[in-house]
Amino acid sequence: MKFSIIIPTYNRAHLIGKAIQSVQQQTYTDWELLIVDDGSTDNTKEAVLSFLKDQRIHYIYQQNAERSAARNNGIKNATGNYICFLDSDDYYLPQRLELLHQSISHHADSRFFYTGICFEKNGLVSKSPIEAYSGGNVFDFLVGNVIGIPQVCMHRSLFQRELFNPAISNGEDVELWLRIANYELPKYLEDQFTIVALDHNDRSVSIKNNGAAHSLKTLLYIFAPDKFGGKISPGIQQARISGCYVQIAYHHIFFKRRLKAIQYLLKAIFADSSSVQTKFRVNILAQLCLYFSWQRIFQLTEISAD
Repeated sequence: MKFSIIIPTYNRAHLIGKAIQSVQQQTYTDWELLIVDDGSTDNTKEAVLSFLKDQRIHYIYQQNAERSAARNNGIKNATGNYICFLDSDDYYLPQRLELLHQSISHHADSRFFYTGICFEKNGLVSKSPIEAYSGGNVFDFLVGNVIGIPQVCMHRSLFQRELFNPAISNGEDVELWLRIANYELPKYLEDQFTIVALDHNDRSVSIKNNGAAHSLKTLLYIFAPDKFGGKISPGIQQARISGCYVQIAYHHIFFKRRLKAIQYLLKAIFADSSSVQTKFRVNILAQLCLYFSWQRIFQLTEISAD
C-alpha cells in the first residue's frame, strides 16, 4: 500500500520545512510526497530543493491558481493507492501513515477515511474532538462537523470521479466531501490524532483574514436547491450561516469596526435565534452598543473561540 501525500503551498518558505521533515520521519516508508508550489514569490523553491535528494519527494510549480487547483494538480500526478493531504504550515506525527495503513487494512470495504486532529498553540499541543459518523443523514453530518482536508485519506479511485472545485477558495473541503458522500460514506478511524495544525494569525481561516466571509459564500452555494439544499436539514443550514456571521463580526471587532460588527451579530442572531449561543451573542452585541472597552469585547470573543 503506497500513500501519496500532497502539500499545496504559497509563500510558506519559512514553514514548509517542518511539514516535509514530518513526512520523512514516518515509520511507514512506502510513500511519495508531492509539493505543489502555487506560484510562490518568496524562496519556497529554494527551501524545498534541499529535500529533493529524497527521491520520494517531488516538486511541482504552477502559476497561481489557488489551493483547490494545486491539490488537483497533485492528485493528477499521484501514483499511490491512497491519497492524503498536508498543509504547509502543519505537520504529521511519526506514526500517521503506519496507523492509517493498519486501519485501512481492516476496512477494505471503505474508501473515504478521516481521523482526529491536534492543534498547536504557543507550543502546547491539544486534541480537537471529532465525531464519528454512525449513520443517519450524512449530508447533515458533513456540514455540521468540520473535517479538515489533512484529516482525510481517500482511495485514489474516488478522485477519478470527483476533484476539488477550483472556483472555491474556502470551504472547498466540505463541498467535495458532500459530492463524494453521494456514493461513499465516511469512515472514522478512532484515536488517530496524528496531525498537528499550527494555530497562528496567518491561517486562511483566521479571524484576522476573515476566512468566514469566503466560507459563507461557499455555504450559500452548497445550500442552493440545485446543489445540496434539499438534502441538508434547515436547522443545520441556519446554524452554519449564523456561525459564519458571528466569525465575520469577530473579524470586524478585531479591526475595531464597531458598526460592522453589530450588523453581523444581528444577522447571526436572526439567522438562528434558537442557538444555545444566542444569549452569549446578545451579550457581545450589548457590549458593542453600550461602548464598553474593546479589551472586554476581545476577551469575550476569545472565550467564544475556545
